[in-house]
Amino acid sequence: MMHPSVKVQIAPSSVPDTPSWFGEVAVLAHVLTQFGVLDAIQQRARFARARFGLYDTIDFVVVLIGYAVSGEPTLKAFYERLWPFASTFMALFGRNALPCHSTLSRFLAALDQPGVEALRLLFQEDLVARSTFGSPPGGVWDRLGKHWFLVDIDGSKQAARQRALPQTKDLPAPHRRFDRVCAKGYFGRKRGQVGRTRTTVLQPYTHQWLGIFSGPGNGEDPRRIATSAPSHHGVRGRACASPLPGCRAD
Repeated sequence: MMHPSVKVQIAPSSVPDTPSWFGEVAVLAHVLTQFGVLDAIQQRARFARARFGLYDTIDFVVVLIGYAVSGEPTLKAFYERLWPFASTFMALFGRNALPCHSTLSRFLAALDQPGVEALRLLFQEDLVARSTFGSPPGGVWDRLGKHWFLVDIDGSKQAARQRALPQTKDLPAPHRRFDRVCAKGYFGRKRGQVGRTRTTVLQPYTHQWLGIFSGPGNGEDPRRIATSAPSHHGVRGRACASPLPGCRAD
C-alpha cells in the first residue's frame, strides 16, 4: 500500500531528463566566455570550406568541448543525450544552431593541420596565461629544507592490430592509417604490431594536471617530460622528481 504523502503523476508525453554532465558544461562555458577564449576562437581559428552553411568553426569546437566534458563513449551517444537540449547547449556558448553529426563528421575529415595548430596554440596560450598554482606552487620539503616539486608520470599504451588486406588487380593499393600515428614499441601483454603511448603528468599531492603527451610507439622520453611539463606552468629553478627511476631533473 502506498504512503498517503506520496503522489504519483503520469503524463502521456515523454519528457527527457537533463544529462548529468550538463551543469559542468555550463560552468565551463561561463569560464571560457569570461576569459575571452570563445571570442579568440572566433577571431583567430578560421577554417574556410565550402558547404559549411550557417555554421562556423566555433560551432564545431564547442560541440567537441561538450563531448569531451560529457564522458559519453561515442559521439552518437553524446548526440542522442544532447539533442533534446540542443538549443540550450549552444546558447551557453552564444551560438544558435547545433551542427548535425554528419556535418561535424565532414568538418573533422576536412580540417587541415594549420587549423589544428591554430586551436592548439590558442588553448596553450590560455593555459600559460594563468598559473594553476598558488604561491609557492606546492611541493614538499626534505629535512635539509630543500624544496622538491614532485610529478607523477604515468603512461598508458594502446596497441593496434593491422589486418591483412586483399591485394588484387581490381582493388586500389592498400594503405594503413596507423602509419602516421603509431609505431612499433613495447606494449606488454597487449597484442598488436604497432601502437601509441599517452603519458600523463600530475601532482601526486594535489592531483592537478600538468600536461598530457602522446606519441607513436613508446612515446616521448619521460626524463624530458619531467623537466618540460612543470616549466610550462612557471616552475623553474626548482628540483623536480618523478617516481619513475632515472626521471629526476635538477
